[in-house]
Amino acid sequence: MPAWTPSLATVVALLAVSLMGLNLIFGNTGMLAFGQAAFVALPGYLAGMLSLHLHMPTLAAIAIALVATVVIANLVGRIFIRLPGIFFAVGTLGFAFVVEGLARAFPSFTGGASGLVFSEGTELSGNAWYALALATLLLALASYLYLVRHRYARTLQVVHHDELAAAVAGIDVVRVKSRAFTLGCAYSALGGVLLAYFVGVVVPENSGVNRSLEMVGMVMLGGPGRVLGPLLGAGLVQWLFTVAGFAKQYEVLLYGVAFLGTVLFAREGLAGLLQAAWRRLAPSAPPPASTTRGSSAPVAASSDAALRGVCLKVEGVSKRFGGVQAITDVSFEVRHGEVFALVGPNGAGKTTLFNIISGLEAPSSGRVFVDGQDVTTTAVHLRAATIGRSFQVARLVPELTAAENVMVRLDHIAPRMPEAQRRTEAIALLARFGLGDLANSRAALLSAGQRKLVDIARAALGSPTLLLLDEPAVGLTEAELDQLVELLNKLKMQRCGIVLVEHNIEFVSRVAGNGVVLHGGVLIATGPLTTMLQNEEVRAAYLGVIE
Repeated sequence: MPAWTPSLATVVALLAVSLMGLNLIFGNTGMLAFGQAAFVALPGYLAGMLSLHLHMPTLAAIAIALVATVVIANLVGRIFIRLPGIFFAVGTLGFAFVVEGLARAFPSFTGGASGLVFSEGTELSGNAWYALALATLLLALASYLYLVRHRYARTLQVVHHDELAAAVAGIDVVRVKSRAFTLGCAYSALGGVLLAYFVGVVVPENSGVNRSLEMVGMVMLGGPGRVLGPLLGAGLVQWLFTVAGFAKQYEVLLYGVAFLGTVLFAREGLAGLLQAAWRRLAPSAPPPASTTRGSSAPVAASSDAALRGVCLKVEGVSKRFGGVQAITDVSFEVRHGEVFALVGPNGAGKTTLFNIISGLEAPSSGRVFVDGQDVTTTAVHLRAATIGRSFQVARLVPELTAAENVMVRLDHIAPRMPEAQRRTEAIALLARFGLGDLANSRAALLSAGQRKLVDIARAALGSPTLLLLDEPAVGLTEAELDQLVELLNKLKMQRCGIVLVEHNIEFVSRVAGNGVVLHGGVLIATGPLTTMLQNEEVRAAYLGVIE
């Protein structure tokens, strides 16, 4: 191509390695890091100062600088990772300001505004740097491909799309995000320190906000979350600058046109466009034959004694949000092999109680026991092995297939299970829900009722002790409802305690034996469902409203 030289290819390759880090953090995990350039320039400064002031050998200085940068990144991640999106972005932005400010404030160490000059990189010829850059790029791509596949790729996508659903599925969201941030900064540091030695100088602007925003733009242009996105984004932008003769007056214009075009016409970036074109040209594979067998890990029907055991015990649970008392002293028990209904009008506190049981909220007072174990203070992701939960609106990742959305739960409650077995388990369970033929269909293409069933299937995967279903009948057809009733009856025989929140009284009466009625956060009735429905207080508070 015009103006494409080994020197330009070297810059593109090393820049792409740095962008892989931001792609992992932003494209795969969804953390918008506005200060990533700081971790690109920081190892160059550290290595240069170690060589210049301590006369340390170049390779040793580079190694120490990389380790120090990763350690700093881990500490920064621990500080900012718990902050919601915009505050994380602003926090990393502030760190970029700090690094740039330090580079300018101590010119005797960092070279100040003129930058820190390297002499070691000149020892290698242009061809040697070209070979080194290509080797580094290939190794980085290989490690990135190995990293973002199967279980880890699904984990990052769920965290990116819905942290609440991720936690309920057993994912330690804070740990996953912290690890992704640290790994991403390691890629950025490796590419950055080699780029500094190749160019021969590192200046404060390399760690600043403008360079960080340019990096975000190149990742978006190439395709966020795509393996080749960083390479395509870096290659196109750097080539355009070279063709334009490095004319600074065109720099902002080139970025503006490229980024506007990406946002308006290609939100998946260049890699997304290429993938879409490939899908149109490649012949579609026939859908796999759906399996009709049951779950590959069935639980034998329990004895009567086991079925009578207490699965869930809620003891004096209350919850206050500021000055609002959402729940007041609620107590009840659910036994193994029982479908238990939690009913009441809107605003009665049902969802708050569900959140407390599943671990999303901590009670102001009271305790929660699951299978005899006090889980009141247990983190939500640690409850996932024994508690499965679906949501009123299905929380699925649109880009993942139905089977992959279900597999997410097994990824974390059974992390040592082989990938093939996870897929077999997921497809088998989807077949029981009548969705076997849709196992390899993306969730975005499923109907509302099908997504609802996939969400319920994910909650039921792995034979949890307790299953929490939030309005499972919403959006289902009559045929799907009949199938759900049959499946709930089967789960009852597998020693699974089921608690459901539902406004469809006809559906509730078909599956539930006992339950409680909440009104204004207060338990007003408990016992057999048929008896409660005849209670005048219940009818006035709930059924009368429906009628």
